Amino acid sequence: MNLWRWAALSAVAVIAIALGFLPIPGMDACSTAREPTLAFELVKTPAEAAALFPDHCRSAHMSAQRTALHLDIWAFVPAYSILLILSFLALRREGGALAARAASLGMVTLALAALFDWFENYQLLRILDDFPGSQATIDLLIPAPRAKFILLGLAVAGVGALHFARGLRLGRWRMLAGGVTALGGLVSAGGVLVNRDLILPAAAAAWLALMAATFILAARKPA
Repeated sequence: MNLWRWAALSAVAVIAIALGFLPIPGMDACSTAREPTLAFELVKTPAEAAALFPDHCRSAHMSAQRTALHLDIWAFVPAYSILLILSFLALRREGGALAARAASLGMVTLALAALFDWFENYQLLRILDDFPGSQATIDLLIPAPRAKFILLGLAVAGVGALHFARGLRLGRWRMLAGGVTALGGLVSAGGVLVNRDLILPAAAAAWLALMAATFILAARKPA
């Protein structure tokens, strides 16, 4: 089976796992933030962490966050990493020397993003275990999600740029998918520094475009 078809299978896994976050009971128990997971990831002080878990809903929300963190650690991070690695490998096989170098750089960027993601999750679990956590624990946490979002956004943008470059020669649909993927990845990365409300919508657009391209290529051509 060719690389794009393996990538498509991994994309199905990413979608299934992402949907698995939705029914976790208690995630919206406190209604203290529009995006409770993102808000928890980006806390800067124990007081900010405590504010996300008021007394009346703390137990349910902590249980939900703990479940989500374990799902992220053991399933979601490996799944999205595999999808992006397979995409880079397939794009490297399609392109020339420049594409090969760009794909290699993208995979290094992805590996760093995944490591920051895992470290972030373990720090968040430490906060939950010793709630609301110490400032020292949170100081270790602070750079991790920010680095993760920036590096992952850049890795996704790299996949998009390589798709766009192939589209210049092979078809407008691929230019469109690559352009949306690249732009979404860059906006998601930049949202960390400019406006956190941009992070998730831009990332969602990028991933949807990336997976659409993956499914089309899996159906149409070997790699």
